[in-house]
Amino acid sequence: MPITHPPPPVTRLGTLKGFMTIFIPMCLVLMIIGIMHYYTFYTTERSSIESSELLNVDLAKRMIEKDIADVVSDLLFLAEHIERRGLPEALPWAREQRIAEEFKVFAKNKGLYDQIRYIDKTGVEVVRINYLPGESQVVPESKLQNKANRYYFKEALALDRGRIYLSPFDLNMEEGEIEFPLKPVIRFGAPVFDSQGEKRGIVLLNYLGDRLIQNFTQAAANIADHIELVNNGGYWLSSPRDEDEWGFMLGHDARFQVGNAYEWLKITAGDKGQIQTDNGLFTYTTIRPRIAAMSAKLSGRRSLVTDDKPSNYWKIISRISSRELSATLPFFIQNHSALYLAMLVLVAGAAWLLAYSQQHRRAAMAQRDYEQRFRYTLENIELAAVTLNLKGDVTFCNDYFLKISGWNKNEVIGRNWLRQFVPDELADEIGVIIEKMGDPDSFPLRYENKVKVKSDGLRLIAWNNTLSYDADGNVIGVTGIGEDITDKRKAETDLLKLYQAVEQSPSAVIITNGKGLIEYVNPKFTKVSGYESQEVLGRNPRFLKSGETSQEEYKNLWNTVLEGGEWRGEFHNRRKNGELYWEGAVISAIRNAEGKITHFLAVKEDITVRKRLEAEVEQQNRDLARSETLAAMGRMASMIAHDLRNPLSSVKMILQILGKQLDMEVDAEVKGLCNASLEQIRYMEEILSDMLTYSRPDALKLEWLTIDKIIDMSISLSQRRIDEYKIKLITNYHPGLPTLHADATKLRQVFSNLISNAAQATECSSEPMVVIDVMLELGTEGTAIRIEICDNGCGISEEEREKIFEPFYTTRAKGTGLGLAIVKRILDQHQANISVTQNIPSGSCITVVIPVRRQIEMEDNAMAIQESVS
Repeated sequence: MPITHPPPPVTRLGTLKGFMTIFIPMCLVLMIIGIMHYYTFYTTERSSIESSELLNVDLAKRMIEKDIADVVSDLLFLAEHIERRGLPEALPWAREQRIAEEFKVFAKNKGLYDQIRYIDKTGVEVVRINYLPGESQVVPESKLQNKANRYYFKEALALDRGRIYLSPFDLNMEEGEIEFPLKPVIRFGAPVFDSQGEKRGIVLLNYLGDRLIQNFTQAAANIADHIELVNNGGYWLSSPRDEDEWGFMLGHDARFQVGNAYEWLKITAGDKGQIQTDNGLFTYTTIRPRIAAMSAKLSGRRSLVTDDKPSNYWKIISRISSRELSATLPFFIQNHSALYLAMLVLVAGAAWLLAYSQQHRRAAMAQRDYEQRFRYTLENIELAAVTLNLKGDVTFCNDYFLKISGWNKNEVIGRNWLRQFVPDELADEIGVIIEKMGDPDSFPLRYENKVKVKSDGLRLIAWNNTLSYDADGNVIGVTGIGEDITDKRKAETDLLKLYQAVEQSPSAVIITNGKGLIEYVNPKFTKVSGYESQEVLGRNPRFLKSGETSQEEYKNLWNTVLEGGEWRGEFHNRRKNGELYWEGAVISAIRNAEGKITHFLAVKEDITVRKRLEAEVEQQNRDLARSETLAAMGRMASMIAHDLRNPLSSVKMILQILGKQLDMEVDAEVKGLCNASLEQIRYMEEILSDMLTYSRPDALKLEWLTIDKIIDMSISLSQRRIDEYKIKLITNYHPGLPTLHADATKLRQVFSNLISNAAQATECSSEPMVVIDVMLELGTEGTAIRIEICDNGCGISEEEREKIFEPFYTTRAKGTGLGLAIVKRILDQHQANISVTQNIPSGSCITVVIPVRRQIEMEDNAMAIQESVS
């Protein structure tokens, strides 16, 4: 702001204010004249629009009524033509041929009817003519249909002579489906009588509705963009928006009364007229197809018409929106803008001359008052104020500047600004700015710089500069009004550091408001969860839940945080792609100066890898403990085998020798005892073998093999069981099965055991059956081979399914309970899975999934198992 004479813009501004004081009232008078002029113009234009709408709606109505009357005339002509020529009484072959010829010529010449049919009184189509563009075709007798059950046949046949049936206006349907492309039709029907007055059938015309709608649109071409044809249900038959049409046929609820309920009530209540609402101007009229059809005359008498519903009617509606009605204003402005612009220029010129003379008289008095008020203002504001002359010397400073700088007034007034108050490193820069004081266009109005204070410190001041002018308009100095932003800028810098620290943090950071809605997430959150910040802002973090954290744990979390504590824990959450991940979280409340909780802060770390490593370590510990148990069992089994095998072998040998020496006829009973003893010895050897196999697993002998050969060999090994239980065995190998890198001997042991168990499980079935299904499986962890072995036996209870793979668990009188445990262990060596499910309707299914692994993985696993056992 200037401290002596106000700059010229101030004087011109005063002149402008005086100008506006005079100009505005004169403009108001001119505006009133313009409004009155516009009202007259609007009234005339509005009357013209209403008349045009009424005329075009009436033209459209007349065109539709004419089309209906023409069709009725054609229908009556055909019916009476057939009667006069005696065709209903003619022999069937002659009747069909002659009617077909008549109808074919008529359909081709008219080109208006999709179908022309003659149906006898039993409902059988005698003749049907289909019209295609440019030609008409006679439908062969083999494709003619019986229409006895169709509503239009029944109603048309029930009519008396001279009466006409008129169907609803809808879409053509073929074999119960809407025909595409859409084909609007109206069916017109009339009964046909023979010379004795007996009713012999009906003539039926399928009138192409596209022709009616086209004529309707052309008749109202001037308003084609806003004229509509709706039925008595409010559904559009013709609309400027194609997607709104035929809602009652196409299954959507686009109707006129949706959004225009009040207007629809008014339109349905009247036969024709105009109404205006907030939605615009509506012009409407009513078409009653039945009455329109009655206008057709034949032999000087009117025909009587029956339609499907007495209340059937259509409404022609044109609507002009309120915005379009108000479009007369731009048209008015275009036609009269030159006149009113000239009048406005004259008014402005006169007002400016008057205002200029008044302002010139007040200029001197205003200048004196201005200087006094300005100096007083600078002395009392809570901002630093300093005035420099063209040399850069201080000519004025206020008390607030002295307060923040520590200088006395006599140490400031008259001193050079560059030498006394500007740091040495900024002297050249500030010197260039002071030199620009004489050029107002290049002089900066706002500037920040550091200022020396008396205590040898620096304060950062943001200056707003205003040049001062003398009476001749020359610059005589500058007044800077500045704000001390030293502390503010330091706080901004600290805040920026904090923001960058959070943005670059290796932990995910979430800040929510007091209602738990997210207000901020850092880039680490986006990287971990997969959600962009704009996707989560304003949402509750519960969308990350996987459902595995209990409600009790969440309750404990909120109780801790709301009490002012810090909650630490872990979440098992779900990423955007559906993948689950673990994260450790620290959640606390953020309070304002009054101690009220305003926000919540969550700092989270992705601990998925750590959790997986912990799980792997835990699994390794369990495996190690299991291996130690197996090693102890192996030593015990070796001892038992060493102590029992030799005696068992000796007894077995003696019994075999004794059995060969006995005479079957004399010593049959002794022979039976020997065989029973040998069977028990073999059973004991199997027990010892299973114990040794389970307790001391061999290393895998990997080779490339095909699963179908393994299954076939396993079936051969189990053939004795299959024959014993008379099993019907079905195998199904799906195509595309890959080769496996596995131990063939151990896999044969697995599948022969499973097939034998399945065979034994069918002992309660009257028709025992085992089905083996082998297929390729593509899962999230890679390619695998899936083998399902299903039986129709007694099944396995849910409680037993959880125990059958445990060592020494069995449900049979004979058996060690090690068979399925060995199977499970061999499959674990191959990194395969086994599960048991219920077979429908009876029995069980064993499912084995063997992954297709690389050789190195299988060899490493085999080596690890061998080392753990040894």
